[in-house]
Amino acid sequence: MKLRDLARRTGGTTAWPARWVESPGPGNTSVVPEEGVLEGLTRLGGRLLLRINVNGQHGTASLEWDPPPTVGDVETVLLAGIGAQIRTLGNLELPVRRTP
Repeated sequence: MKLRDLARRTGGTTAWPARWVESPGPGNTSVVPEEGVLEGLTRLGGRLLLRINVNGQHGTASLEWDPPPTVGDVETVLLAGIGAQIRTLGNLELPVRRTP
């Protein structure tokens, strides 16, 4: 499974790319998280808050999905991708855990 395949069962929506937590300021309506670079992240319960830089503008986006994979697995993959473009991170493979 790729990061871009994360989904929410409720509503059948995709979870990737993450969505901004705050609304963009005036004149910044075209700035989307996918155009930015991952600068860091924070785990908040069952979701991740991503710090993203888009052309020098910093913002926070929320990534929330229905497991699997676990929050820890996605966090590990994204931590290894700090400094990469959000667009390319969507192609990263997530670990597959087999249940006994």
